Formats: sequence, structure tokens, C-alpha cells
Amino acid sequence: MGVCVIRAALCGLGLGLMLGAAQAHNVWLMPEADGSYLVQFGGHQGRLEAYPAEKLTSVAAYDTRAHPIAVQSRTTAQGVKVRPEGKAALLVAAFDNGYFSGTDAGPLVNRPMNENPGATRGVRALKFHKSVIEWGYVARMVVGQPFEIVAARADHPHAGAPMRVRVLKDGRPVAGVRLSIGEHGIPVHTGKDGTATVTPAQGRNELMAILRLPVTGDPRTTSLSYEYLYAFEAHAH
Repeated sequence: MGVCVIRAALCGLGLGLMLGAAQAHNVWLMPEADGSYLVQFGGHQGRLEAYPAEKLTSVAAYDTRAHPIAVQSRTTAQGVKVRPEGKAALLVAAFDNGYFSGTDAGPLVNRPMNENPGATRGVRALKFHKSVIEWGYVARMVVGQPFEIVAARADHPHAGAPMRVRVLKDGRPVAGVRLSIGEHGIPVHTGKDGTATVTPAQGRNELMAILRLPVTGDPRTTSLSYEYLYAFEAHAH
């Protein structure tokens, strides 16, 4: 799907994750004035955190005709910046936050259960992101992420108007996924067809989706956590 893996350019990033926060973080791309995008990772209240380079597994870009565009990346004092080699209509990112484990009452640490003696619960945390820059067919395109939000319509959303989206797991509609506009938005859940309706506000919107699944037979974890941040602008009518 034209994904450009950018591990090497990330080696200068600082380390450090807050223990016990594996299920409350997202990855996203913020536009910069020079046409590049800053890769950010953080949790509640918009707080940003540094992260190990290898956890950011890919960034990809597509033009309005859904053709892949190469992505260049570089490290800066603010973090990693990526720049599409062309006019991008859609940006996509994936982030593997790894394994966390702990006891039922205690905090989670960034280790799988089989490397954390006494652990009784664990989570594998995977994060995904899309930034829709220009609307059209590309906004409705399924790019093939393991967990993915896709717009049901290609036209630009308007503030205050209902907007329908589909949520896919391994390319198939999935029911019961929790979504909200922003961290404190009113939550909705996908139906049997994988769709849900949300109401964007004017300006930048961050549609967040969460799916938690139990895992059996894996000594490293007892659950799998998918989190998604879908960013887009909504105009006033």
C-alpha cells in the first residue's frame, strides 16, 4: 500500500513512557507551517510524551487519486517531522506501543507478562492514525490497516451536520466499537454493519475509536487494545 517505514530517522528520539498508561494514548500527525507534519504521541488532556523510535512503525501518504506518495522524515528538536514528496490528500500512521502487564490492583509496566513475575493481566497496545487533508475518493479508501476508520462519504464534512463512518477490523465491519469526537466527546458505538454517526465541530476534529479484545493462549498478554485517532477539518455551513 505504499507504506514508507521510517525507523532509521527516528533514532534520535528520547525514551520514556508513563507506566500504566498503555491504554490511554494515541499517535497523530500535526501540520507544520513549512508543509511537513510533526509525529506526536500522547494521552489524556493532550499531554505529549517521548517514545522509543521503533514503536513508530510506518507513515504513508496518498494523493487525491489514492496513489501512494513517498514520505521523507527527519528528526528535529521538537521530534520527528515527515514530509510527503508531493501534495498529500491522506496521511496514515501506525504505532506499536508494545506489551504492558501487572497485577489486578497494581499499575502496568512496559513488559509482557512472561517477563514480569507475578503479573496477572496484560495488554498489547496498537495505535493507528489518519489525517484527511483533502476530501474525495481517497477519504473513503480502505488502506488496509488492521484497525481502521473510513469515511462513509467522500464529500467534506460540515460542522454540526451528522457524519457517518465505518470501522473495520482486518478489513471487515466490526460492531460495538466506541467512538467519540475528542477525549471528552459524547460516545457512540458502531452497529452490526460497522457504522456509526458522529457530529463534528467547526475546525479540527479528532475522532477517537477504541476496541479491546480478550486474548487466550498467549503467555505475554490477556488482551489486545486497538486505538485510533482520525483527524479532519469540518467547515461551517
